[in-house]
Amino acid sequence: MGWSITKFSGEEIIEIAIQMEESGKLFYEKAKSLAEGDNLKDVLTYLAQEEEKHVQDFSKLGQSINYSFLPNEKYPGEYEEYVRSLVNSHIFKLTEVDDLIKGIKNDKDILQMAISFEKDSIVFFQELKNMGNKTASGMLEKLIDEERGHIKKIVAILKDM
Repeated sequence: MGWSITKFSGEEIIEIAIQMEESGKLFYEKAKSLAEGDNLKDVLTYLAQEEEKHVQDFSKLGQSINYSFLPNEKYPGEYEEYVRSLVNSHIFKLTEVDDLIKGIKNDKDILQMAISFEKDSIVFFQELKNMGNKTASGMLEKLIDEERGHIKKIVAILKDM
């Protein structure tokens, strides 16, 4: 993918966000087959549906985004390196979901991976919001709030274990 952080196009932002959400959905679907508790299976089904909804939200949002952003950098390319590292360190990449699934030993592992995914998404969406126009900011804030809600649900289950 050839993208420039300092001049994000709407398509580039949407491509990254959609890939993240699709990876999360795939993880939740695959993890459901490994989950032992019925409550966890229900939550994983819900989270997969939420990620699908986010894919649709980002697709709609992509039609209205036109970013032009000049970051405050100490050196040229600093901000691009930062955002690129966010993308590259995101726990769920479509190509790596199967490898993550292989490492699951129990329900607790599923929940900890899910929390990491939701946190990574919040950080990335917050960065997009900081760069964005008013149309995008409202939608991104809504998605950030939803991701926070997902974390609350996941943590509640983890506390009950």
